[in-house]
Amino acid sequence: MKSSTIRTVLGLLIILIGLFLPQIQERIPDLIPDTPTPSIVIEEPTQEIKDKTLKVAEKVTDTKDRLDLCVFNKVFSERVLGYDADVQQLNDIYTESGKILFKDSLKGKYDGYGTGVISLISEITGSENHKLTEEEKQKISKVFSGLSWSLIN
Repeated sequence: MKSSTIRTVLGLLIILIGLFLPQIQERIPDLIPDTPTPSIVIEEPTQEIKDKTLKVAEKVTDTKDRLDLCVFNKVFSERVLGYDADVQQLNDIYTESGKILFKDSLKGKYDGYGTGVISLISEITGSENHKLTEEEKQKISKVFSGLSWSLIN
């Protein structure tokens, strides 16, 4: 075929595609499947835990940060049960995990959040460093699950 014929055929093809593009697109299935929005299931805490954790959760004002910290604290609440650690090591685990996950994005952003978290732990463990008991780990787990709940609700 001649080059002028090829150009004419290509030109007509482009015009036809332009005219019928909406109908063509309707017939092509979407390749991106609809994915459901993930949900976070957190058991509602007792009123006592809500009262304690709400003061800390209210310090975080940004919606995305609240969601991120919700997930972070929920995971921490689940993992703390398996830790064989003392109080100082628990504080270090929480702090270092936060630094790794959030880098500097939350550093100094919410005045009082860090001291609030430390207060939640020290209300259970006291101020003396000692190996965490199973009862203390259970209470810490419930409080941090409650903090997650307070952040998301």
